[in-house]
Amino acid sequence: MEYLFGRQKIFTSADAITAENVVQEVSDALGVHMKNAREESFLYWYRRGMQPILDRTKEVRPEIWNKVVVNNADMIVTFKNGYFLTKPATYVSRKEDKEITEKVNQLNEYVYLSGKHEVDNQVVDWFHTVGLGVLYVGINKGEDRDEVPFKVYSLDPRGAFCVYSSTPGNRPMYAVHMVIANKRLHLDVITETDIFTLDGGGVSSVNLDDNFVLSVSKTTVVKQEKNLIGKIPIIEYAYNSLRMSATESTIPIQDAINLIESNRNDGIEQFVQSLMVLYNCELEEGTTANTIRQAGLIQLKSVGENKADVKVMTEQLDQSQTQTTLDDLYEQMLDKAGVPSSIRDGGSTSDNVGSVYLRSGWAMADTHARNTEDEFKRSNAYFDEVSLSILRRKNGFEIKPSEFELKITRNDLSNLLVKTQAAMNMKELGFSPALAFERSGLSNDPLTDVEVSREYIEAKWREVDTTVNAPRNEQDAPNSDDGGDA
Repeated sequence: MEYLFGRQKIFTSADAITAENVVQEVSDALGVHMKNAREESFLYWYRRGMQPILDRTKEVRPEIWNKVVVNNADMIVTFKNGYFLTKPATYVSRKEDKEITEKVNQLNEYVYLSGKHEVDNQVVDWFHTVGLGVLYVGINKGEDRDEVPFKVYSLDPRGAFCVYSSTPGNRPMYAVHMVIANKRLHLDVITETDIFTLDGGGVSSVNLDDNFVLSVSKTTVVKQEKNLIGKIPIIEYAYNSLRMSATESTIPIQDAINLIESNRNDGIEQFVQSLMVLYNCELEEGTTANTIRQAGLIQLKSVGENKADVKVMTEQLDQSQTQTTLDDLYEQMLDKAGVPSSIRDGGSTSDNVGSVYLRSGWAMADTHARNTEDEFKRSNAYFDEVSLSILRRKNGFEIKPSEFELKITRNDLSNLLVKTQAAMNMKELGFSPALAFERSGLSNDPLTDVEVSREYIEAKWREVDTTVNAPRNEQDAPNSDDGGDA
């Protein structure tokens, strides 16, 4: 797998998925999904350290054959996971209404009990690793179903996918979940109205290690039932609009780093195990190169006028130039991935915080995270539709999507002095507390924070500066002796 350009989105031109066309639709979609699954499997194992350098071959001195994996892919994904979801994503009210705020708090409680906060971390880990994460929302049928109406799970994107309408808006038409059991393929195909169970027959070719099907035969519909949720409960989350992973664009650079590190270790080992060249030497009968190597010492005898001599072939790798190349590749990799670098800090400097923030790459990291946040919210909007549909049917819980929004907390304490100063300036300009908190970045949930601190905020916000309307000089002051207009 040499060239990757993101996962392909699967479309259909069908107006509806029925028992008559579902087999053909799924067969067409599986062709695209198999390509995506192979790429996802490569990226999954690449992140775990199974990288092309392990297949390296060496013809000259094959006994010195180092294969060094500098697993930068795992480092990039680990950083991205922690930076994107520093804290669990939660809902906040968009209106200053106590009743709505209470409903939003109740919604957060339902979402927390459903396990979505933990699943969000798993979905984020998947889409940083392979470009896509898949979330499943199911009706809770356990004993706690009254308290927790729905449950949320993370699915392996190599075995689950969505198919979208080719019409403007690209609404999801159906989703597929694949399971291999007893060498047979089973598919659950879910539309907004129906759930079809398909039997793929015997699996004719399957990669069990990577757990995805390469080809199947004799797919048939064995069961059809109503979808009680009324929505498609399988949702795809993408890292970016191209559906590329966080490490995908840097793979050529990572491969180059692995190769240089492997060659560097080869160079060190070849220097230690330098070859000997014998000039005009007669060796004892039966002496071979292996004998000399094992003994570590030889005795030479000159032949005629030709003086016997032994030389060692040594040539050291220029480590300083190699390190310069490595540092350049490493910096390019971090830039493309949007990961900060400690190398660019250059030690202690007199630069202000803003300069260091930009130079070290934290600004770029935040830009990448904001782009991912937009994609995350777009997918999560459909999760809201599914979860609210379940809550409405089971608990009678009603809240409009326009009354709340998802907030992802990130770097809430960074540049705190700048944020508080901005909020104070907005206060002086006459901004409301909620607006000042939001615009300055001081709060991720300004309406709730204002409500909790209302008593203290009102006391501060209503303080009157008597100097504002005071006359600036005597000429501006009204004449107390003036009886009025002449």
